[in-house]
Amino acid sequence: MHPDIDKYAHLNSVIHSWDPRVKILSLVILIFTIAMVKQIPSAAISFAIAVTLVIISRIPLSFVTKRLLPVSVFLLPFFIILPLTVPGDGGVQVLAFSFNPVGLRLALIIYLKAVSIVILVVTMMGTTPFSDSMKALEKLKAPPVLVQMILFSYRYLFVFLMEIRRMNNAMKARNFEKKTDVHTLKTIGNFVGVLLVRSFERTEKIYQAMVSRGYDGTLRTFFEYKIVMLDYLKGALVMLTCIMLFIYG
Repeated sequence: MHPDIDKYAHLNSVIHSWDPRVKILSLVILIFTIAMVKQIPSAAISFAIAVTLVIISRIPLSFVTKRLLPVSVFLLPFFIILPLTVPGDGGVQVLAFSFNPVGLRLALIIYLKAVSIVILVVTMMGTTPFSDSMKALEKLKAPPVLVQMILFSYRYLFVFLMEIRRMNNAMKARNFEKKTDVHTLKTIGNFVGVLLVRSFERTEKIYQAMVSRGYDGTLRTFFEYKIVMLDYLKGALVMLTCIMLFIYG
């Protein structure tokens, strides 16, 4: 089972009913605003805003925390590195190192901002079917080629992962065991080569199938875009939040 970011796009909430174009534009501006805050209170407020939005969207928190885990693992070393490397007054000598609280505050700000941004991205992309989000990006004048590359890459990444899993199971059925020897290296090299060839062949077949169904380079979906006054009000509320956060921060 692959980790669909739009797994809960079928739910019903005020975030789900938000027009994708206004939602993406508003939340992207909010993300950039959060990225610019420089104080712990502002970062904490940003985190609270992000959590509030994901709660309103009714996306299970367990789904969000699974996506936060890699980010947290990546950022946790900052709490060790920055206090020991950031220069400034007020440092405390710990053994042979100078522990600076300024570095600790900086690490906390970075962590809160990064986690808030990830939560907002999950909320933004998880409340609309992925294809509709890509179509909304195209409507927002994003390059169509880039949008379709993202869409197809996301879609067929999981197909290739299934192919890797199937080939790996076939190798195990033939009693292949990974070892630190030349035979293992040759087998893995052949594995990668076959995967690349099959991927290329599958790409050709997919393209031919799309052309035979009338594909002309234009992305089409069954989703009908219609902005209502409530969509503008939601966007205006987010913009007001951005302004207040920017002034406070």
